[in-house]
Amino acid sequence: MKTVNKAMRLLRQFTLEQPEIGLSELARVTGEDKAVTRRLLVALMENGFIEQNPETRKYFLGSGFLSLARLREASVPMVRATQIVARWLSGVSDETVHVNVPGRTSMTTVAYHLPPRGNVINLKPAERYPYHAASSGLAYLARTTPERQAEILALPRERLTPATVIDEPTLRDLVAQARAQGYAVSRNTVEQGVAGVAMAFFLESATDPAGTISITVPEAGLTPDRETELVALLRRAVRNLETALTGRSRSSVL
Repeated sequence: MKTVNKAMRLLRQFTLEQPEIGLSELARVTGEDKAVTRRLLVALMENGFIEQNPETRKYFLGSGFLSLARLREASVPMVRATQIVARWLSGVSDETVHVNVPGRTSMTTVAYHLPPRGNVINLKPAERYPYHAASSGLAYLARTTPERQAEILALPRERLTPATVIDEPTLRDLVAQARAQGYAVSRNTVEQGVAGVAMAFFLESATDPAGTISITVPEAGLTPDRETELVALLRRAVRNLETALTGRSRSSVL
């Protein structure tokens, strides 16, 4: 089990900003020595999950993930459904929309859509958002089980901006507020000048949310009236997505 955890930690180091990483750097960021890191890389290469650039000798994610991704999408077609809903919600709200799914330490974007205008909030594919900082994370925390919530709140919390909440009592208050009102709001906590409104969605009878839908806007534009408008649209988006994924919606519990 420890070896598997080490391999997973190694794989999580690859990002859009750093798609190729050398052996020494991987050893440093994972906290393993180079011999252990190399053994992990060799095992992952043998199974197609890691490949090596012959020119730079750096490593990158391999094609072995593609078959698993296709299998996942064939069995649970979330990506296509989330893309459709994100496109619709962005169109009716005229704002940036992203759909996120939970990971061990953060929410990850699986679909997003930008409105066709100039002043918008840009996103990157597979962007990760810390649970404690983003509206998507707060919305997830508000609807998850006490056990899962405790796991997340035990994680280290980084202050991304001066407005990021890192002390647990205040964070719990924000989560409680989000649960009471059915959605979460964040302002300047991930990036200065950016605000977000998010709501969780579920699959069938699952106790934890399958993910969240978020609308991201310039902070100055999130007035009380605009927040009310976006929340109403989010409720419709959640109903649409849950129906697309399961055939019915749990929106009555929102």
